[in-house]
Amino acid sequence: MKKQLVLALAALIFAGSTALAALQEGRREAPGGERTEQGARRDRDGARQRKHGRRHQGRRERREGLRERVRERLGITEEQRAQGRVVAKELAPIAEEARTKAREILERARDLRDAGDREGAKELLRAELRPLLETTRERMVPLTRPLVDALTPEQRGKIEGFLERRGRSFDPDRGAARLGWRLSRRR
Repeated sequence: MKKQLVLALAALIFAGSTALAALQEGRREAPGGERTEQGARRDRDGARQRKHGRRHQGRRERREGLRERVRERLGITEEQRAQGRVVAKELAPIAEEARTKAREILERARDLRDAGDREGAKELLRAELRPLLETTRERMVPLTRPLVDALTPEQRGKIEGFLERRGRSFDPDRGAARLGWRLSRRR
């Protein structure tokens, strides 16, 4: 028993010391020992640069995987997908306009916060960002509601079952709003 404990502690100390040594060198290594993209960038540039491509790439892959699973589980037809693409193109200018305005509001709120006025930043977000999101939602729902209404009874039943397992109920308007936000995402 003592021998196993000593071996486990020795392995833990060894693993910790190599990890610490790698961090002190400013190197990042993948589990196999090869250099990661971020570690190579740090060495190349001499300083750490914050690049999110790799992390966002993983998010994109997970998001696309989720889309595929939802399509498969609901049995979305090609006709429904084509309708979704048309609606997504109609939503694009609405979403881009909202993103631009939201960016400006967030920038002003950030400036207020950095100047020490946290309450003013919160109030700005409440007063300007929330109404922007509500008006954008009101503009999206009429475009996406026909997609929700076009769901077959089987598809609607699957959605309702999924929501019931989580203690929620299906609201077509809320579903249309959520679908609008999903379709308006940049790909």
